[in-house]
Amino acid sequence: MIVIAVSIRDKVSEVFGQPFFVQNIGTAVRSFNDEINRESPDNMLNKHPDDFDLYEIGQFDDSNVELKPNLIRLICCGSDVYRKKGVN
Repeated sequence: MIVIAVSIRDKVSEVFGQPFFVQNIGTAVRSFNDEINRESPDNMLNKHPDDFDLYEIGQFDDSNVELKPNLIRLICCGSDVYRKKGVN
């Protein structure tokens, strides 16, 4: 199965986080959305949603262990998926 490699970029520190793998772009957006909106005192993504963006960075084929880098592509911005308290 070919899965998509994605990474969250911190615009303030100018670094990409550890890549993670998802079945498709929709599941990547859902995971990013969930984390941006997860309220917790130690959740930097929730505290500073404007500072984080989600990128597609490659693909991984688990049948032949092939890792293919892609052109880095912005999927969505933290500010696009952040829901303010009390607003649905």
